[in-house]
Amino acid sequence: MRPSALILLSLLPLTAHAGDDAAPPPAPVARLFNHLPYGEAAPADLQPVPGLAGCVMAREAVPDVERLLAAARAEGIALGALSCFRSIAHQRQLFCAGLRDCDGEAALRARFVAPPGYSEHATGYAIDFVQRGADCRAAEQCFALTPGGQWLMRRAPAFGFELSFPAGNKQGVGWEPWHWRWVGTPAARARFAAARTNFPAPPAVPPAQMKTAAGHEVRPPLLETAPGGGDYAVSTSRGETASLLATSAMRRP
Repeated sequence: MRPSALILLSLLPLTAHAGDDAAPPPAPVARLFNHLPYGEAAPADLQPVPGLAGCVMAREAVPDVERLLAAARAEGIALGALSCFRSIAHQRQLFCAGLRDCDGEAALRARFVAPPGYSEHATGYAIDFVQRGADCRAAEQCFALTPGGQWLMRRAPAFGFELSFPAGNKQGVGWEPWHWRWVGTPAARARFAAARTNFPAPPAVPPAQMKTAAGHEVRPPLLETAPGGGDYAVSTSRGETASLLATSAMRRP
């Protein structure tokens, strides 16, 4: 029997508060097509980002997003956002769009789009960046060659952001140089504890001691075995990035 993203979705809680993720002990989690499960942020925990029209993110992340955008502008780089918070219902629509058999084609689609209930965007901590005016379509690997993509590789960790899926990441998810997650607080780091511990990916925010407000140590969830990705690698130079673009086996359709 093949896995069904939609059947597994029905088993997931649709809403999770940041504090719930920090409560020990963590339960084991299983990947679906190499993607990790994430609950949906509560509406009260979300806030529009003033500098990004239509972008809503976790309230605690917004100040750092604004600081990052201002720092990029000061260096002549105009960053925008393709996608920020996405509900699980929206993710379901996105995942199944254009497919005649969503369940049957789920494995292939999951190479490029997270199944519903397995997207970092549902947490309110993830953002897909674009560079305004660049000769690169949104959500394409050529973003790694743009000044904005290169700037994020150098500077994003200073604002609490880390690249979720670099080239050849151990999680086995396609290379997404535009997709960054914010881990600037213990609650955010706890939300991504399984990903950060089992599949560390550069550039990353330096590790911090993860404690909840109640003082409990947060232990990363155990992962059930699942097919993984290739070798662990990332490129920050223009020449090496161009080579990755030319040879990547994980191109978007």
